Amino acid sequence: MSSKNGRSDLRSSTRDEEIRPQTNWTPPALLDAPQARPGFKQRWVATTILGKETPDNVYKRMREGWEPRKSETVKEQHFPTINHGQWVGCIGIEGMVLCEMPEEKHNAMKTYYGEKSLEQNDALSGELDSLGRRSGQTIYQDRKSSSSRGRVSAMED
Repeated sequence: MSSKNGRSDLRSSTRDEEIRPQTNWTPPALLDAPQARPGFKQRWVATTILGKETPDNVYKRMREGWEPRKSETVKEQHFPTINHGQWVGCIGIEGMVLCEMPEEKHNAMKTYYGEKSLEQNDALSGELDSLGRRSGQTIYQDRKSSSSRGRVSAMED
Protein backbone atom coordinates (compact mmCIF):
# COMPACT_ATOMS: atom_id res chain seq x y z
CA MET A 1 0.00 0.00 0.00
CA SER A 2 1.24 3.42 -0.74
CA SER A 3 -0.08 6.91 -0.29
CA LYS A 4 -0.11 9.81 -2.74
CA ASN A 5 3.43 10.83 -1.89
CA GLY A 6 4.77 7.30 -2.39
CA ARG A 7 5.55 6.51 1.20
CA SER A 8 4.33 3.32 2.80
CA ASP A 9 1.36 3.68 5.11
CA LEU A 10 2.74 0.94 7.30
CA ARG A 11 5.19 2.14 9.86
CA SER A 12 8.06 -0.11 10.75
CA SER A 13 7.59 0.80 14.40
CA THR A 14 4.18 -0.93 14.36
CA ARG A 15 5.93 -4.29 14.19
CA ASP A 16 8.32 -3.22 16.96
CA GLU A 17 5.40 -2.23 19.19
CA GLU A 18 3.71 -5.59 18.62
CA ILE A 19 6.88 -7.48 19.53
CA ARG A 20 7.63 -5.55 22.73
CA PRO A 21 5.90 -6.88 25.83
CA GLN A 22 3.71 -4.44 27.72
CA THR A 23 5.34 -3.43 30.97
CA ASN A 24 3.81 -1.52 33.82
CA TRP A 25 5.93 0.96 35.67
CA THR A 26 5.43 1.68 39.34
CA PRO A 27 7.29 4.30 41.33
CA PRO A 28 9.73 3.04 43.95
CA ALA A 29 8.47 2.93 47.51
CA LEU A 30 9.99 5.45 49.88
CA LEU A 31 10.60 2.74 52.47
CA ASP A 32 12.11 0.03 50.30
CA ALA A 33 14.14 -2.22 52.53
CA PRO A 34 16.68 -4.97 51.99
CA GLN A 35 15.66 -8.56 52.61
CA ALA A 36 15.72 -9.45 56.28
CA ARG A 37 18.80 -11.40 57.29
CA PRO A 38 18.24 -15.11 57.94
CA GLY A 39 16.86 -15.58 61.45
CA PHE A 40 15.70 -11.94 61.78
CA LYS A 41 12.52 -9.92 61.37
CA GLN A 42 12.71 -6.23 60.58
CA ARG A 43 10.58 -3.10 60.65
CA TRP A 44 10.85 0.66 60.25
CA VAL A 45 10.86 2.73 63.44
CA ALA A 46 10.14 6.47 63.49
CA THR A 47 12.95 8.62 64.90
CA THR A 48 11.17 11.90 64.11
CA ILE A 49 7.55 12.87 63.59
CA LEU A 50 6.77 16.15 61.81
CA GLY A 51 10.40 17.17 62.22
CA LYS A 52 10.51 16.61 65.98
CA GLU A 53 12.74 13.97 67.53
CA THR A 54 10.83 11.05 69.07
CA PRO A 55 13.41 9.36 71.31
CA ASP A 56 10.69 7.79 73.47
CA ASN A 57 9.38 5.85 70.47
CA VAL A 58 12.82 4.59 69.46
CA TYR A 59 13.83 3.61 72.99
CA LYS A 60 10.53 1.83 73.56
CA ARG A 61 11.15 -0.25 70.43
CA MET A 62 14.72 -0.94 71.55
CA ARG A 63 13.47 -2.13 74.95
CA GLU A 64 11.15 -4.49 73.03
CA GLY A 65 14.22 -5.94 71.32
CA TRP A 66 14.45 -4.00 68.03
CA GLU A 67 17.97 -2.89 67.10
CA PRO A 68 18.94 -0.48 64.28
CA ARG A 69 20.31 -2.34 61.26
CA LYS A 70 23.75 -1.22 60.10
CA SER A 71 24.18 -0.59 56.38
CA GLU A 72 27.29 -2.78 56.35
CA THR A 73 25.02 -5.84 56.85
CA VAL A 74 23.75 -5.41 53.28
CA LYS A 75 26.20 -6.35 50.55
CA GLU A 76 24.11 -6.74 47.39
CA GLN A 77 22.54 -3.25 47.14
CA HIS A 78 22.87 0.28 48.40
CA PHE A 79 20.19 1.60 50.70
CA PRO A 80 19.86 5.08 52.19
CA THR A 81 22.20 5.39 55.15
CA ILE A 82 22.03 7.91 57.96
CA ASN A 83 25.30 9.86 58.01
CA HIS A 84 24.93 12.10 61.05
CA GLY A 85 23.60 11.99 64.58
CA GLN A 86 22.90 9.04 66.82
CA TRP A 87 22.03 6.58 64.04
CA VAL A 88 25.16 7.06 61.88
CA GLY A 89 25.79 4.06 59.64
CA CYS A 90 22.27 2.64 60.00
CA ILE A 91 19.81 2.16 57.16
CA GLY A 92 17.30 4.98 57.37
CA ILE A 93 15.34 7.61 55.50
CA GLU A 94 12.98 10.51 56.23
CA GLY A 95 12.96 10.19 60.02
CA MET A 96 12.82 6.40 59.98
CA VAL A 97 15.46 3.84 60.91
CA LEU A 98 15.33 0.18 59.86
CA CYS A 99 15.47 -2.12 62.87
CA GLU A 100 15.74 -5.87 63.24
CA MET A 101 15.04 -8.49 65.88
CA PRO A 102 15.83 -12.23 66.12
CA GLU A 103 12.88 -14.34 64.97
CA GLU A 104 12.66 -16.22 68.28
CA LYS A 105 12.22 -13.00 70.23
CA HIS A 106 9.75 -11.68 67.65
CA ASN A 107 7.66 -14.86 67.89
CA ALA A 108 7.68 -14.63 71.70
CA MET A 109 6.54 -11.00 71.48
CA LYS A 110 3.69 -11.88 69.08
CA THR A 111 2.60 -14.72 71.38
CA TYR A 112 2.61 -12.40 74.40
CA TYR A 113 0.49 -9.75 72.67
CA GLY A 114 -1.84 -12.40 71.22
CA GLU A 115 -2.50 -13.77 74.71
CA LYS A 116 -3.06 -10.25 76.06
CA SER A 117 -5.62 -9.63 73.33
CA LEU A 118 -7.48 -12.85 74.15
CA GLU A 119 -7.50 -11.95 77.86
CA GLN A 120 -8.96 -8.52 77.09
CA ASN A 121 -11.65 -10.00 74.84
CA ASP A 122 -12.61 -12.51 77.53
CA ALA A 123 -12.72 -9.76 80.16
CA LEU A 124 -14.95 -7.63 77.96
CA SER A 125 -17.34 -10.51 77.41
CA GLY A 126 -17.52 -11.12 81.15
CA GLU A 127 -18.14 -7.43 81.88
CA LEU A 128 -20.99 -7.30 79.37
CA ASP A 129 -22.56 -10.45 80.85
CA SER A 130 -22.28 -8.95 84.35
CA LEU A 131 -23.82 -5.68 83.22
CA GLY A 132 -26.70 -7.56 81.60
CA ARG A 133 -27.39 -9.48 84.82
CA ARG A 134 -27.30 -6.29 86.94
CA SER A 135 -29.56 -4.34 84.59
CA GLY A 136 -31.95 -7.21 83.91
CA GLN A 137 -31.55 -6.76 80.17
CA THR A 138 -29.93 -9.32 77.93
CA ILE A 139 -26.91 -8.03 76.04
CA TYR A 140 -26.37 -9.95 72.84
CA GLN A 141 -22.79 -10.27 71.72
CA ASP A 142 -21.97 -10.97 68.11
CA ARG A 143 -18.27 -10.74 67.42
CA LYS A 144 -16.58 -11.14 64.11
CA SER A 145 -13.00 -10.70 63.15
CA SER A 146 -11.30 -10.60 59.80
CA SER A 147 -7.98 -9.62 58.41
CA SER A 148 -6.62 -9.06 54.98
CA ARG A 149 -3.20 -8.47 53.58
CA GLY A 150 -2.51 -6.33 50.63
CA ARG A 151 0.95 -5.81 49.30
CA VAL A 152 3.64 -7.70 51.20
CA SER A 153 5.66 -5.35 53.34
CA ALA A 154 9.18 -5.55 54.68
CA MET A 155 7.79 -6.06 58.13
CA GLU A 156 5.44 -8.88 58.95
CA ASP A 157 4.48 -7.89 62.44
